[in-house]
Amino acid sequence: MKPKLGPLIARRRYFSAHDVSRAAVVEVEIAAPAKSPHSEDEFMCSFRVKSPISDRTETVYGVDALQALLLALGYLEAILQRLDSSSGLSLCWVGGEALDFGIRIPKFSDEEPALSAGKE
Repeated sequence: MKPKLGPLIARRRYFSAHDVSRAAVVEVEIAAPAKSPHSEDEFMCSFRVKSPISDRTETVYGVDALQALLLALGYLEAILQRLDSSSGLSLCWVGGEALDFGIRIPKFSDEEPALSAGKE
């Protein structure tokens, strides 16, 4: 029996850079961070990685929802790197290149972002 993830906030499919058909070989699902059942002062974020060799669900804990989500994304990226290096698939996603898992926080300049961009 597979652990339940909870409400999903993201899903991504990865394919092999060597496969011109771009058939998904790895699928990732990320659940919304939630309060931990173990502690009042703890949050958790679960994710699932489905590949030809495994189907695993992991849960990461943090002091708040944002930390739990960021730690889950970091752990997910490490799992994808290990899976990629052990399989030789050269995983990539539609918006990236081989070995770009698309898991990072974009860097912006230190200027205040324009919150009303595109509005008149």
